[in-house]
Amino acid sequence: MNSFGLSTDIGTPVPLKFIDVNVKIKGYLAEVVTSLGYYNSEDDPVEAMFTFPVDDRSAVYQFEATIDGRRIVAEIQEKEHAILTYEDAKQSGMAAMLLKEDTQSSDTFQCMLGNLPAGNEAELKLSYVNELPQEEDGRVRFTLPTVLNPRFCPEAGSSVAAEGADYVPPKSVTYNFKMIVTIEGYHMIKAVSSDKISLDVKLESGGKLAQFEIGEEFKFDHDLYLLVEYAESFAPQVILENGNPGKEGLLKEDMLMVSFHPDLKEVAMATSGEYVFIIDRSGSMKGNRIKNAKEALLLFLKSLPAGCYFNVVSFGSNYKCLFDKSKEYSEETLDEALQVQAKMGADMGGTEIYKPLEYVLKEKVQQQPRNVFLLTDGNVRNSQPVILLIRKHSGDTRVFALGVGSGVSTFLVNGVVRAGNGLAEFIADDERIQPKVVSLLKCAMQPPLTNIELTWDLPPGVTPVSIPTDCPVMLTVGQRLTFFAMLQGVDLDTIYATSKLTLKGQQSNNPVTFDLMFTLSEDDNSSVSAPVHRLATKTQIKLLQDEEAALCNQMNGDYYNPKINIDKVEEIRKKIVGVSRHGNIVSKFTSFVAVDTEGEKVKGELKTRRCTVPTTSEEFLKGMEMYGEDDCDGVNEDLMRGCAMKVTPQKRLRSRMTYGGGGARSAKKNKSLGLSCGLNKLKNMVPFFSRKKKKRSKPEEMDFEEDDNEKLEEEPHKLGTDREDDVDDSNDNRLRKSSSAVSSDEVMMNVITLQKLGGNWSNTTQLANLLQIPEDLLKSTDIIKDCDVLATLIVLSWLRSKYAHRQEEWQMIETKALAWLGQQNLEKPVEELLSLVADSVLHKV
Repeated sequence: MNSFGLSTDIGTPVPLKFIDVNVKIKGYLAEVVTSLGYYNSEDDPVEAMFTFPVDDRSAVYQFEATIDGRRIVAEIQEKEHAILTYEDAKQSGMAAMLLKEDTQSSDTFQCMLGNLPAGNEAELKLSYVNELPQEEDGRVRFTLPTVLNPRFCPEAGSSVAAEGADYVPPKSVTYNFKMIVTIEGYHMIKAVSSDKISLDVKLESGGKLAQFEIGEEFKFDHDLYLLVEYAESFAPQVILENGNPGKEGLLKEDMLMVSFHPDLKEVAMATSGEYVFIIDRSGSMKGNRIKNAKEALLLFLKSLPAGCYFNVVSFGSNYKCLFDKSKEYSEETLDEALQVQAKMGADMGGTEIYKPLEYVLKEKVQQQPRNVFLLTDGNVRNSQPVILLIRKHSGDTRVFALGVGSGVSTFLVNGVVRAGNGLAEFIADDERIQPKVVSLLKCAMQPPLTNIELTWDLPPGVTPVSIPTDCPVMLTVGQRLTFFAMLQGVDLDTIYATSKLTLKGQQSNNPVTFDLMFTLSEDDNSSVSAPVHRLATKTQIKLLQDEEAALCNQMNGDYYNPKINIDKVEEIRKKIVGVSRHGNIVSKFTSFVAVDTEGEKVKGELKTRRCTVPTTSEEFLKGMEMYGEDDCDGVNEDLMRGCAMKVTPQKRLRSRMTYGGGGARSAKKNKSLGLSCGLNKLKNMVPFFSRKKKKRSKPEEMDFEEDDNEKLEEEPHKLGTDREDDVDDSNDNRLRKSSSAVSSDEVMMNVITLQKLGGNWSNTTQLANLLQIPEDLLKSTDIIKDCDVLATLIVLSWLRSKYAHRQEEWQMIETKALAWLGQQNLEKPVEELLSLVADSVLHKV
């Protein structure tokens, strides 16, 4: 197990001097080349180790180095072999480099440069491609992860470091940063933005080309993201990429990528179902994160359809449920939920996701379909068992996820929605979470598409092989779909007739058909890096790795057959290694490695130097202020419990572990069944699965003190008990006394809080104070005699007038209110009454 230690080697040079990033975005695809510049200012050779975050969806396809003017290109090897190759070269005095995934998370990489001679420079380059996610409003999001936070590990009972990680506060990062971005649109580029950084964007080629640079203004205190808005945001993207006859596997075949949004939004939203909101209340959610999460929960609760079932689960080191099992949505249960929502704080310790999910998923579904919403900052080390748990229950439950803040685990968030047939959203620390929660809830309330069939209608002589070969089990409304097809028989000199992709399925037991028309023609500006081929290879690897992990899970079940399962696992791992090698894409079981065989062998004692990575973990940043330099020894245990430590700029939180799970040399001693990962010890390689099935306990109430986190039990507990009473006084009341004492955002949320279950508002003094409307106007019968109808009309007019810019947050609140008004047998149309109210009431205020 990785553990934190404290580095006190003050003044030790960090060999990493700069990071240069070159980004090219075209439509939905991004190609990224990251250059790491090293210089050894010491008198002896050094080994430089750098652990850093990468988006889980990235297909890393190239790793190379320039050392003393020589270009060395790395090759893909099975991971343990690659480590041995690197170690052998290092011990022989030759310069070598290694790039590998973290053993637990595919969104963390470790780069190693061994035997950099004294006074020498080296530049390492890694290249990857990524398919970019799309916001509900159509903007495309590019994220460059720069923050790496410690992640909670249940086995350790605390947060642990990534392999080889050396954490520092953002202000202590010593290397320079520069990013050059080029955006090319198939359609006109309307805008490029980043909330944290002001961009000087230069538009060229009639608005279809944008370029800009980011440099010293970036401070490493957040993940760097960009939002790109195209003129035709939801237009499909079809790319035909030539194969290379000199390559192997997928790279030698012509590859087609089709990415589009099927029109599935004509079906009415569900009026039933079960909705479970699982909210992260760990210590790392403090500040704006928990404030926004609480507001998101309020919107969630107020937007639910009448007649559904719901529950709210909070988790940290333990977990607590609002109800033992989901209950029907009523005035009484809603009021209970709102009381709990008002008192929530980020006060529940670590981030243990598995047990609350297990409890929720094992409960009998109260009303089909069941939709689970997971809101977390994703600082979790045991992501794989969480993903497998969700996959096991995907037949009766969809899972949606919101990843909050910088350093969020994209491996966890993307993995749970892939397993749970849902959608994911990512939210920056300064970004509003509320509209994204509403967006996911809207998608969840739309019936999914099932019984899916995919048909390619291509010109005569052209044969497709779909990747993946099997259609998805379920598709969610709002989801952008991407399919790949390996094509045989394409003649690019031929002008082909229009081709067609047909998607068929059922939605609410009704047949649905969607046709996408396109023409087969090579992209004139296709990239030599073959991004479509790389992404298709990554898709294959992901599917195989999911299959391998699921099989390992089965090996710990009641019907374990050692020989059959071990042989099958070995077969799948060999497939992964083969696909990885042919596509030159790094995987869980492969790594990049290279040796400089032409350079001179180094002399002198080799010194290992870890290059620092920024963390925004509040727990550890605060901890750096508590202990002095002389308190560095013997504090691992306290640090693991989140105790604070004072660290000078030269001190760093670091992992003691380099390779994880034994050493490179020990790999030679392990027997294997065809792969050097040692399948004969397969069960020992899957430590997060328990062979013993523990009896599940039912929820119970629990009292505990705020400083007694170590005594927390693992069983679920009632929300809203004594624990909540200790939260800061500012949260004691659900509604503030006066709108003049709170922000405009809080006024809106407080007004929404007053909405009744059916969708209406009542003419109360509280509502009048919040709207800053004289109470006599709120009770006037001049416009309409029913006071509740009048109050509801006034609130809707007020929201439209004052908060039009946040309409996506309250649109489902409005939908419920309009539905209620439609049942009141009004003499005039609702829209006419709304205009009348706006003129006669709001304009008088």
